[in-house]
Amino acid sequence: MHTRKRHVSARPEFSRRTLIAGGIGAGALIALPQLASKAVAAADGATGGATGSGATRYAFIYGTTGTAPSPGGSLATSGTLAPSARKPSGPTALPAAVPVASRVATPPVVSPDQATAALVTIDDIGGGRRVTLALVDMATLKTVRQNSITVTGIPDGTNILATPVFAPGTSVVPVVLAITVPKPAGQMRKFDAATGAMRTHPATSYVSQHALAYFDTSSGAFTGPHYLRDEGTLALTTVAANGTDLFVITTQESRAAARRPVKPPVSQLHAYPLGEAKARFSTPAFGPWPGGEPVVTLPSGDIARMLSGRAVQVFNAKNGDTAQHAIAPIDVTRAKPSAITMQARHDGTVFITKPGIGKAVIADPARDFRIMHEITYPVPAKPLGAPWSKAVLSGDASTLYVTGSATAGGLAAYDVKTGDLTGAYSHGHVYAGVFAMPSGSLLAVSAANPRLTYFSPELSPLAVASTDLHVANVY
Repeated sequence: MHTRKRHVSARPEFSRRTLIAGGIGAGALIALPQLASKAVAAADGATGGATGSGATRYAFIYGTTGTAPSPGGSLATSGTLAPSARKPSGPTALPAAVPVASRVATPPVVSPDQATAALVTIDDIGGGRRVTLALVDMATLKTVRQNSITVTGIPDGTNILATPVFAPGTSVVPVVLAITVPKPAGQMRKFDAATGAMRTHPATSYVSQHALAYFDTSSGAFTGPHYLRDEGTLALTTVAANGTDLFVITTQESRAAARRPVKPPVSQLHAYPLGEAKARFSTPAFGPWPGGEPVVTLPSGDIARMLSGRAVQVFNAKNGDTAQHAIAPIDVTRAKPSAITMQARHDGTVFITKPGIGKAVIADPARDFRIMHEITYPVPAKPLGAPWSKAVLSGDASTLYVTGSATAGGLAAYDVKTGDLTGAYSHGHVYAGVFAMPSGSLLAVSAANPRLTYFSPELSPLAVASTDLHVANVY
């Protein structure tokens, strides 16, 4: 995505802001009570419900609706599950989710302890934008901290993309703001297919730069924006943080040149001490330009990002030295396009999935990403597209759960140590994604209602819930 481009103002009903907001998934956020799998699947004498002792916190569902205004979204919750409502012939139907917050401008991020979600909203004010960050307790849905900063001195038509990230082991939530400003670019002649004539339209050039802001979860203080001297960079970034620094990967936009071909710009990783806007160091980040690739913070504080779904690039947090590790089981160049994921685990390992070839691995960064476990499974029916979570680990990492193939559908379970199939559930229904909840249950996502289905670890269906969201992620 180039941030400097010429825009013809012939269709004012489709603004650049609307298009960008829609492209990054402007949508809604809802919350459902997690189900305690044992309580719900127990016999008639059970007394627990959806909000019983097993529901340690709510499951937050993020997605888009076909009619949602752009940009924005909402937060919602559903009612509780009454034990008397269970039907032995099938899963219980939970009440539909109900909105409890609105105008979520960017996908939420969750704290390392999975207790708090950070939500960002952006509102128009006179002469600028108000950026608000709210911390929501995922067990009570209460806002525990909230504060705002203001971006001023920007013209109408300015776009702001916000990327928050928790800095583990600290009380700081950095927020990276990509501020894209329209600038007049003269006139543009364009052929009118309806009349066959050339018409002249005003053209606009869009130029981006970035700013940093810092939210303190202890005091609620929100400082910034601290503007970076990087005007002319692409809006999209890759962001990570450790206990001392914020790491931002940016790319300078291509410049016009008299000779062709022109080498594409090389991205740069910048390390900013938390609370500051002056980089401690900058280093080349060779590989694809940033924009949605998986990135994690390792126990050492180093930053690891996925490269083209085949290798992991690691940046030394102290000096920026770079190392690259090929992940042999997924180093396949002809794989079916798929939603590749990489997650850091509490034991220091990383969990990587590549559904397009039906592979999941657990690798150890402390041993140069040595493969500890490799599991092979049939390629899911929907290996690409939201939600990206097609394969997940159980809480103790003993079982891998995956969405079923196009022929089988349903869900399947595999032993992580042996790779053997240990269970399956299929009734001809295809799931687009699956998530492992802290309560021990699984949440499978469908394209049509009831979109949400809870399963026990043994793949017994527990309950279903409907939502008008096209689900992008579950937290």
